[in-house]
Order: sequence, then C-alpha cells, then structure tokens
Amino acid sequence: MDPTTPVLALSKAFASSRTKPFLLLAPHRRRSLFAARASAPSSSSVPGDLLISLARLALRGPGPPAAPRRWFASVSSASPLASGGPPRGGGGRGNGDGDGGGGGDGWKRPRASQGAGVVEEAAAQGADVIVLDVGGMSCGGCAASVKRILESEPQVRSATVNLATEMAVVWAVPEDSVVQDWKEQLGEKLANQLTTCGYKSNLRDSSKVGSQTVFERKMQDKLEQLKQSGRELAVSWALCAVCLVGHISHLFGVNMPLMHVIHSTGFHLSLSIFTFVGPGRRLILDGLKSLLKGSPNMNTLVGLGALSSFAVSSIAAFIPKLGWKTFFEEPVMLIAFVLLGKNLEQRAKLKATSDMTGLLSILPSKARLMVDNDAEKSSLIEVPCDTLAVGDYVVVLPGDHIPADGIVKAGRSTVDESSLTGEPMPVTKITGAEVSAGSINLNGKLTVEVRRPGGETVMSDILHLVEEAQTRAAPVQRLADKVAGNFTYGVMALSAATYMFWSILGSQLVPAAIQHGGAMSLALQLSCSVLVIACPCALGLATPTAVLVGTSLGATRGLLLRGGDVLEKFSDVDAVVFDKTGTLTIGRPVITKVIPSRGMGDANTKDLGANQWAEADILSFAAGVESNTNHPLGKAIMEAAGAANCVIMKANDGSFMEEPGSGAVATIGEKQVSVGTLDWIRRHGVIHNPFPEAEHFGQSVAYVAVNGALAGLICFEDKLRGDSRQVIETLSKQGISVYMLSGDKESAAMNVASVVGIQADKVLAEVKPHEKKKFISELQKEHKVVAMVGDGINDAAALASADVGIAMGGGVGAASDVSSVVLMGNRLSQLIDALELSKETMKTVKQNLWWAFLYNILLCRLDYPLLLEHCFQLRGRY
Repeated sequence: MDPTTPVLALSKAFASSRTKPFLLLAPHRRRSLFAARASAPSSSSVPGDLLISLARLALRGPGPPAAPRRWFASVSSASPLASGGPPRGGGGRGNGDGDGGGGGDGWKRPRASQGAGVVEEAAAQGADVIVLDVGGMSCGGCAASVKRILESEPQVRSATVNLATEMAVVWAVPEDSVVQDWKEQLGEKLANQLTTCGYKSNLRDSSKVGSQTVFERKMQDKLEQLKQSGRELAVSWALCAVCLVGHISHLFGVNMPLMHVIHSTGFHLSLSIFTFVGPGRRLILDGLKSLLKGSPNMNTLVGLGALSSFAVSSIAAFIPKLGWKTFFEEPVMLIAFVLLGKNLEQRAKLKATSDMTGLLSILPSKARLMVDNDAEKSSLIEVPCDTLAVGDYVVVLPGDHIPADGIVKAGRSTVDESSLTGEPMPVTKITGAEVSAGSINLNGKLTVEVRRPGGETVMSDILHLVEEAQTRAAPVQRLADKVAGNFTYGVMALSAATYMFWSILGSQLVPAAIQHGGAMSLALQLSCSVLVIACPCALGLATPTAVLVGTSLGATRGLLLRGGDVLEKFSDVDAVVFDKTGTLTIGRPVITKVIPSRGMGDANTKDLGANQWAEADILSFAAGVESNTNHPLGKAIMEAAGAANCVIMKANDGSFMEEPGSGAVATIGEKQVSVGTLDWIRRHGVIHNPFPEAEHFGQSVAYVAVNGALAGLICFEDKLRGDSRQVIETLSKQGISVYMLSGDKESAAMNVASVVGIQADKVLAEVKPHEKKKFISELQKEHKVVAMVGDGINDAAALASADVGIAMGGGVGAASDVSSVVLMGNRLSQLIDALELSKETMKTVKQNLWWAFLYNILLCRLDYPLLLEHCFQLRGRY
C-alpha cells in the first residue's frame, strides 16, 4: 500500500467532517496532511487504530509552537527620527537634527501598520487591570454600590462601573508576592463578592475570549433579558387592564354583567397577589435582597411602595371599622408601569449599542481555508473564522468580507476599508499589502496569510477600545453618581418624613385632604407614593447612555474617543495646536520638480560631460538606485518614476552600496550612478556644484550623478493635506484659536501657515519636542482648554500635556498611550466631526441630567401640599 494513503485518508476524514482536531492543528501540520494528495489514490481503506495513531501524531508532532494569542499588540517599537530636519533636508540626505542640510520637521518613521493593535490605555499604568461583567444592576444606586464593594477591597486602587454596558474596570494594586496568577485570583474574589451581594458577575478572561466574542455574548444576554421582560410586561398589563376596566366603568357609571365581581375587594386582592407572585416577583425579590444586603436600589423603592400599599389595603380590608380605603389595584398598576419603564430602558440600551452591532455585522462567520501553500492545486474548506490560526492561508473572493488581519500573498484587488478607517475611497491591495478583518474585497481574488486572527484583529481592538471608553465617566456625571449612590436612603427617609408630616401637621394645614379614614390613611398613602415616584435610574443613565451612543457612533465614523471625560473636555476646547509634518501635511515627501544640469549653473563646467540628461532619464537612473532602499525619498522617487512611466533600470548584482545619512550608489549597465547629498556625489567624482541656489530652495534636495558628472537634482517637499485650509477656517469661525508648532525652519513653517490660514504670530518654528510641551503648558496657564493634533508618535510629550491629545493615523495602529482621540481615517476633516460629536453628546448629557434632577426634585416635595386640596376634591366625586 502507498505509504501516503493513510495520511490522505486521514486528511479527507478531517476535511469532510470539519472536526475540531483538524482545526486545532498548526498551519504547517494541516498542510502536511495534504502534501501527498496529487500522487495518492483517490480513496483507501485505513485501519481504525492506524487512523487514530496518525491523528495523535499530527496533534502532538514536532513543529514550531503557535504564536501566543494576545489581547493587545503594541504599536511598533521602531524609534522615530528626531525632530529637526528632513532626511535629505535642504541639500542633504541626513536625518536626526538635519545634519544633511537645511533643517525641517523631519520625515517621521513609517506609521505602525493597521495590523498593530491598540495599546490598551490601562496598560500604560502597569497593566494591573481587571475587567468584570456585572449583572443585576437596575439603577445608578446599583452602580454606586458595585463601585463601593469593589473599592472596599484593599488590593483595589480604584474602580469604575458603567451601568449602560454592565461592565466594571478595576485598577488593582500589584501583588508583591511571587504568585503568578494573583490578578486572576483577585478578579475571581471580586466577582464572587459581587455575586454574593446580588450582582451576578464574571471575570473577563482576556487571554481566551476576544472583545468581539464578549460583546456578542453580552448582546445575546440582553436580548434574552428583553424577551423575558416582554413576557412579564404582557402579563402585568393584562392585569392592569382589568383594573382599568373597573375604574372606567365606575367613572362613567357603566353597568355591565359581572361588574360587581370586578369591583369587589376580594377580586382586587387576588389581582395584587397574582402580580406579586407573577410578573412582579423578580423585581420585588431583587429589591428586598438588596435592602437586606445594605445596597438598596430602585427595585427596593418599588418593592417597599407596592408591599406597603398592599399591607395598608389588607389592614383596611380585614379591619373595616378603621374606615380606611383599600387600593389593592395600586400595586398592580405600579408594577405594570415600572415594568414598562424597564422594558423601554432595555430597548434604549440595545439601541444605544446598535452602532457597535453594526460593526460586528461586517465580520464574516466563515472563511475559505487553503490546505497548502499552492494556490493552484490547493483544496479549500470552509471553517469558522474563530478557528483560524496565525500562518493559515485563506482565499477571499470578490464581494467577501476579509475574515482576519493578514498579508496579501497573491492577487490584486481594491478593498473597502471605510468601516475601519472612515476613508470612503477603496484602497488598492497587491502582494505584500496588509488587510484588516471586516473590510470588503471588491473586485479581485486575494490569497491572504493570517497574521492576527479572532480576538486579535483590528476590529476586535476597536470594539474593546470603545467598550473601555464607555466605562470612563465624564466629570459632569460625578455629581449624579454621588446623588444616585445615596438616593435610595434619601427617598426612604423622605417617605418616613412624609408620613410623620401628614399624620401630625398635614390635617391642620390641608383639612380638605382628610377624607375616608383620616390623617393616618392619607399619611400612609402619601408615604407610599414618595417611595414609588422617585427615580434614581434617570440620574444613573443620563451620562452613560449618551456616552455609549457618542463613542459607538464615533467608531462607525472612524473616530476613536477614549471616554466621557474626553468628550466633555473636547466640547470645551478653545485652542487647537497643530504639528506641521504629518498633520497639516501628508507626512511623506513628494517630488516637486526635477532639474537637469543644463537648466542651471555654468554650462561650461567641465564636469558636466558630453551627455545632457532629460528629466525622465534622471528619474530612471535615480529609481534604479533607490529601488534597493527603504528610504522615504527613495520611495518618492520610485512613485514618481512609475507615474511618469519611466523605464526603471536594474542595478548590476553586487554593485549597490548605501551610506545612511549620505546616499546610495550602484552600477547600472556600464554607468555608475550616485544619488544623495552634495558631499556624497563629490566623493564619487563630481568636482563642481552648478546648483548653488539649491541651498536656498527651502526644500529637500537629492543630487544625481552619472559617471562622476552631475546629471541634475530632484526637489522634494511635504505636500499639504487637501482639507487643511478648510479645517483651519472652520475652527476659526467657531472662535477657536489655532496655533502651529514645527521643528522646521521658519521660512518653511511660515509658508505652510500662510497657505492654510494660520496667523503668523501663532506660528512657532524650529521648536524641539520639550518646547512644544512647554508652549502648551503656557496656553493652559492662560486658562485655555487645549487640544494638540499630532501624529501620535513623535509628538508624545505635547499630546500628553494637552487637555485633549489627538492622533492622526491610518487606522488603529496609529493610536498611542497619550492620545485621547484617534482619527483613524487619517483625514484632518475628521477633527471637525469629532468636535461636533463631542459637543452634541455633552449637550444631550446636560439635557438628560437637567430633566432627571428636575423630575426628582419637583415630585418628591411632600407631594405638593398646596395642590392636594384640589386633588382630593376631585377624588371625592367618585
């Protein structure tokens, strides 16, 4: 028998059944099972024990271990170039402080790719962060109780709780002992404490579950809760409808069959009991448990109000001589309306997360997995996306969503990345390009090697970053949280005070209100009303719900806003400071002109040689040399040569040589071509410089020499962003002061400022990073709220010192620890979008808080004694 036959049979068994063992194989082992497919027979009979042995061997055989799954991947650690001059600034191919020539801001290092993950903000504080999913919170008082319970633990430095997302983030004090899993132990301990107190909690295991999976699970739980709430609501309103029939018939004097039964006290008593043991059971039990555990909530108030009404009515029913009225229907109606409010609240929470649900919907559930590297011969099997591993090859057809972050290994297509970056224009992807999960392949077949699967993708990072942002409360919410935390005790005290007031003084102040049972009956009824009319939920949800909507909506527009505190600060910004390179400009060099040697200088200079090169020739020679480098100016030369359809001549093997900061040289055919600084080409045979004016261009310049004769020079500049001027004008119209800081020389900085519309007295040039930070501090001393806009890498000090740090970037990889806002689409116009979103969100927050405070203040004032006389007169008519 062919020795490959068992392997083939095993592979077919795995592929056809799509069993877990196959998906658990490392990528190179999966492909090895199919290696002999071409030479093996189409089918074979394999003994069961041999099949099992081969499976075990495949699962535990030798091979490199799979890359560990990380919750977050750091931004590339490559060191940025020092500010001060372009790599070939003003006649030089230098870097750092512009040692190659005339200064400049410096071409900054290539941005971290989209494949790099978000740096978790808490990681900057030591990564001692515990995330808990907390259930059972019904109001702001619950959130405050959870926060108190968490912070009562000695190992907890601080905690924040989000009622809308039902999540708690704990910053722990690092454990000094050698216990490696101390954080997990503390998390489990905290979760158990919360569960014991009535808040069912679980530790978020970030090493195993991605943000996407957690979010989907929580959404499913919310949907189940909404369904259960709907069933309870239907039953409670059916009971309420029966009570309403009795009231309406009594009000209009309608006599129908069996109305005497509906009006009977016993019937109302049975409705109340059925409400308590039916739709209102969970609500009342939760309220009583919370009260016994010392953390009363809104359910406590509702439960006490309903039970008090039932108790008073029961006393009145069983002791008629007291003359008290019964109101058994009030608990029925109360619970019906409370359940209606809770159902609407749950729907509002789901609606608030609809933007995040939209992000999840773009992620595919299946992927076409290649079983070996050969795209022509390989078989494809369809597997769940969450089973993909690093190193797998997947095929993405036109119209498909890309299943994981990775590198294009074959094919060419355009990809829609608008869901990730907010950029509306499709991006061309060729071999070697990076792609992100959730983006849409438009018109070509791509073969992609998986680099970041499952919970490690850019989309997963976005989900987690947004969810983390939603736990950060705005400062305006702190007062509401303090009020909500003690609200229940205050309402209970006010209820007791209401009873005392109306049982002692009320009968004297409003004698017309005393009917049917005297002051005692009225006092009990009004004290119950105070319990049920108060609403801490409005206070607790006013800010989190608005922040939830704002941050989620921002994520769908390519804006990452790190929390409610950022939104509040951003809405108050009155000064914006821009970095020049990479912010107002695109941050990479482009060729402005190519000047042949005959165009300037002394035509009789003997080192010009016999050849007079054309612009296309100069580009071709330079591209032939620079095709071997990764220098930013080299890339600009290659792009320009390609755009001009120049023939790029290949350098002879072994002839290329490069000196960092100076230039490169190579032999192309029979010609020696050198590209770089003036000093570099002089070292390669050029005697005279016919371009003395180049030192005053204010641009980066690369000299090109052929066989020791100067052929010409290539001029570069950092091109302005197309939306820079419009953004500056919009900010100025809103009364926001605009400044620009640059490490470039003053002439270049002033030129950019004049084009975009920044006043000359608000431009600082030739400043170093620490001087940028100092300038921002000086603005803050003038009581300005300052936003700094930079690339998130070289401007770290200034971004950190600003009230709001805004990072430009082509995706999540551009985010940094110090940025409060990330413009993922890498468009400056997104700054205006973020500013408008923050202002609109804070307007909604303040409006919500105003209504919440107004409602509770007005309706909890001893029930309006001045209005009671009129109310009770109306009640006495029927």
